This record gives sequence, structure tokens and C-alpha cells, in this order.
Amino acid sequence: MASQGIVLDLPRWVRRRLNRLSRSTPNKTVFRRCQIVLQAAAGESPSASAAAMACSLSTVNRTRKAFRERGEASLIPKVSPGRPRKVTPAHEQALDRALAQEPREVGQDFSNWTAQNLAHSLKLAVHATTVLRHLWRLGWCWGRPVRRVASPDPRYRPKAKYLRRLERAAQRGVHHLYYEDEFDIALLPTLSGRWMRIGQQHRVDTPGQNQKQYGFGAANFVTGQLVWLTWPNKNNVGFRHLLKAILEQQVHDSRKIVVVVDNYRIHKTQAVKQLLARVRDRLRLYFLPTYSPQLNLMERVWRHFRRNVTDNFYFKTMRCLLQAVKAFLSKLAMTPDVILSLFSSA
Repeated sequence: MASQGIVLDLPRWVRRRLNRLSRSTPNKTVFRRCQIVLQAAAGESPSASAAAMACSLSTVNRTRKAFRERGEASLIPKVSPGRPRKVTPAHEQALDRALAQEPREVGQDFSNWTAQNLAHSLKLAVHATTVLRHLWRLGWCWGRPVRRVASPDPRYRPKAKYLRRLERAAQRGVHHLYYEDEFDIALLPTLSGRWMRIGQQHRVDTPGQNQKQYGFGAANFVTGQLVWLTWPNKNNVGFRHLLKAILEQQVHDSRKIVVVVDNYRIHKTQAVKQLLARVRDRLRLYFLPTYSPQLNLMERVWRHFRRNVTDNFYFKTMRCLLQAVKAFLSKLAMTPDVILSLFSSA
């Protein structure tokens, strides 16, 4: 046979290099080609080499011939380019730009992008799953947005800016700054995400008749000190008790206290105004812009409270619920660093 005439006379340094390559390569094709060439250099016949490498005689002959013609470059298999990509880098850039805009802003008649309408809009002849794969690679994911309350207060920006000034002054020690808010304590559990076995939706019991009490709380912006109390009603009486508790907490400090509150009506009653008039040299209220809960840092504390106490759990009696509330808030009051971390979280 013509293949019998293929003779490979390799220098010693080439054999050593092929031996090292065959031992180090993770590619079985490279290993087999190295061994076939080394066996040829050692005088092995093609049939013996085919038997030793468990391959066909044509593979041995083809490998020997390729090495003779192209040398060591023939040992490395060529990478197949495969089919041309249907989604090119230019298409990916178009996908990224499209998702960064609302569909109706670019003349579409729908409000939300989907993989299907993205492919149709950009004229991509690919399956929706392919579009999803490219979106994930571009850093996009499917999620649920949150509502943003747009404050109708015409002085929203100056008020928010002044609030930042109050915070900086508190950090310099000019005054004490507290964020205050109320929260509901209800037998009806609040619901949030939790672990569930696949295919089994967790069910949370509910009371036949809901019962409610209320909590009042305020935390120092600089120290994280928490003042709180529970009250049967969400009224100005409970709010005044909280203000008095804040004054007692700073009884030995002559610096003025600023309490940031929302525009709930109990903060503006005549009784509250009379109390503030008596302690005007020590305490004043700063009212947030209307409908701006995102500016009240105590909202984050109450979200933390709900996740740990009332979310997804049914307390059978109000007494049990109040015991859990008091235990949690008492522990939280002893860990001001947790409150400060909640204040600083985005």
C-alpha cells in the first residue's frame, strides 16, 4: 500500500516535545495523533498502530500523511466555526437599547417587552428562548417592579434638600434628629416571599375577625437609639406619649431635638401643638413632603419588623402577637447598629 511508504524520521528533541504534549493535553484527539506519530517514528506498522490506538487504519494513515506535510500544526484539530450567528453583536446592541426604553416611547402599541415582541420588533428570525439567552448575557433579568409614589408637593425638592441638611447637621452634633412613624399591629398576617416545596403553595391561617393595635416608634439618625410604644388607637395621645419618651431619652442633653414626621393628621392636632409650644426650646417637628414615604427612614425599620414578626405567621390571639412585637422591638432597641444599617441601606 502507498501508506506503507510514509516514513517519519523525527529528531530526539521533537520526540520529547510530542511526548510532553501527549501527556499534558486534555484533548483525546491530540493525544491519539501524538501517539500515532511517535509510533510511526519508532517503526510501528500502520496496522499495529491502529490496533494499539483502537482506531481505523485510515485514521493512522491520514494522521501520518498530515504530519509529514504540515508538521506539528497537524496535531491540533481545527475548530469548526459552525453556523453563522443569527444574533450578531449589532443585534445584541439593538436588544440592549430596546429594553432600556419603554415600548410606547418608541411607537409600539404595547406596554411591556417580551421575548416574542422583541424578536418581532427587531426582525430577528430566532426562537424566543434564544432572545432570552442573549438578554441574560447582556445583564437583563425578569423581575417585578415596585411602585414609585410621585409626591404632588410643589416644594418636594427643597424640602428633601433641607432634610439632607438636617442629617448633616445631626452628624456634626448640632442637634438630635429622629425619624418617626406609626405601624399597624394586626392579627391578619402580612404576606411575603418564603421557601416552599415545589408544587406545594404554603397557606397562612387568617382570623375570623381581624383585631388591631398600633405602634409608635422613632429612631435617632446618628446613634440608632430606638424609642417605641404600643397603643390601642392610632391617635394623637399615643403620638404625644412618644414625643415625651424622646424628650426623656435626651433629658440630660441640651441640644435641640428635631423629629421628622409625615403629614398624618394626628401630628397636627391642637393637643400636639400645645405640647410643642411648651417644649419649643427643646423639640420641634419637621414635616416631610406629602406622599413621600421613601424619605422616612423608619419605613425601613418597620419593613424589617414585618419580615421578622408578622409576615406569613398567624398569631391566634392579640396577646401572643403583642408579646412577639414587644420581644422583637426590645431586642432591636438593644442593637442600634442594626437600625443604622437599615437607615444606610438603599
